[in-house]
Amino acid sequence: MYQPQVNDYVKWNRHGLSDEGWIYFVSEPTEKKKGFPVTRRYLTLEVGVKKKPDCQYDKKNPHNYVHILLLCYESQWEELTFVKKRKSQYDDSIVLESKESEYGSTAHQNSHRGQ
Repeated sequence: MYQPQVNDYVKWNRHGLSDEGWIYFVSEPTEKKKGFPVTRRYLTLEVGVKKKPDCQYDKKNPHNYVHILLLCYESQWEELTFVKKRKSQYDDSIVLESKESEYGSTAHQNSHRGQ
């Protein structure tokens, strides 16, 4: 089964809806502790980014963008299809792509030198 990782680009098909984007965060499994609620594992899928409006009171804030995220629980990960992987959120160079022509789930190394 596909294990999502940060910086994977995936397509999410569910109940007739389709979204795609970069995986922004994947939660770690937590151990069960007596007296605490069980935390479900999830990931966030970044489907959009937009520049924050300028604000005279917020000049030193290092966060310049608003990220539009969808929440996907571990039970829904089977609905994700791997498309490609980038180096990092700061470098969109593709390092791994799906072998299948249209959003397949099998990954392979990208050997194109121009990437």
